[in-house]
Amino acid sequence: MNLKRKIILIIISLFFIIQTRCFASDINIAFTIDNNYYIYTMLAINSILKNHTSDTTYNFYIVESDLSDKNKAKMKKYVEDNGQKIEFINVNPDVIVRGEDFFASEYLGGRISSMGMVRILLPELLPESVHRVLYLDGDILVTADLSELYNFDLKENSTGMTKRKFDVVKEPGYNSGVILMDIDKWRKEKISKQMLDYINNNFEKFLCTDKKEAVHRFADQDLINLILYKKITTLPPNWNYYTGPETEDIPDFKGIYHYCNKVKPWLFPKLATKIYYVYYKYWNESPFRKYKYYCSLKIIKSRYVKNLIGFAKYLKIQKN
Repeated sequence: MNLKRKIILIIISLFFIIQTRCFASDINIAFTIDNNYYIYTMLAINSILKNHTSDTTYNFYIVESDLSDKNKAKMKKYVEDNGQKIEFINVNPDVIVRGEDFFASEYLGGRISSMGMVRILLPELLPESVHRVLYLDGDILVTADLSELYNFDLKENSTGMTKRKFDVVKEPGYNSGVILMDIDKWRKEKISKQMLDYINNNFEKFLCTDKKEAVHRFADQDLINLILYKKITTLPPNWNYYTGPETEDIPDFKGIYHYCNKVKPWLFPKLATKIYYVYYKYWNESPFRKYKYYCSLKIIKSRYVKNLIGFAKYLKIQKN
């Protein structure tokens, strides 16, 4: 073998070694939940594991406030039985404060829980060994292996998100249901502190009252868009595809469906479209199928009670 050929082979070998090192062997995924979101987070994890085709290991970080020991044990068993790892991080959602005022859920007008705000603190809550993390909302369905998304090039930015237009800025902003974070850059640039400082200095803009809507009614989402304005790398739209009752067709791609409006699949809307039946298919094929009947009965009961209350009001009006 001549010298030139040896050099070419060495260069090719180095290329493959470098490429291999560029792609993570572990994928860190974080959810922030309370006990109410346990089953939906499990369904999200189920869809992730069902589409796990790469040689990676998933490390699930469940940042929770009041998750019961029983539910923790169920989650741990399911994840570890599938050869993956899981760690629970207990946190008081009141960690986000302004003086003596806690960032309680009522401030958010019932749109999201106070645990939803905790995602901005992930760099401070996760172990120092975590350098990159993929944050996911619990109301998602994953239909592809996540290694492509996890290894997406963020370029010089600390954060990757998909675009979605909303009120906080005049141009399209970003949806916070899927966030790819370079944790090292978040820590170095003290991004979480910048966000907490903004809350402390503008606390009243997050408040919802009977008389007015909050200026920052999207809370964490507004914060991220404000503090990281023009410093977010745009992810392909298939990694956070908005779905709702008006979504008629199932898009031809693999990625993440995000049921991010008020009509969640587990509310079993009367006019559920095809995109909801994709969620139900995964649910039916999961080990958590029995919870579907439990959720169904809850919805039937709530609708029955609402109908009875409505009928009673109708009779009272007629009587008067």
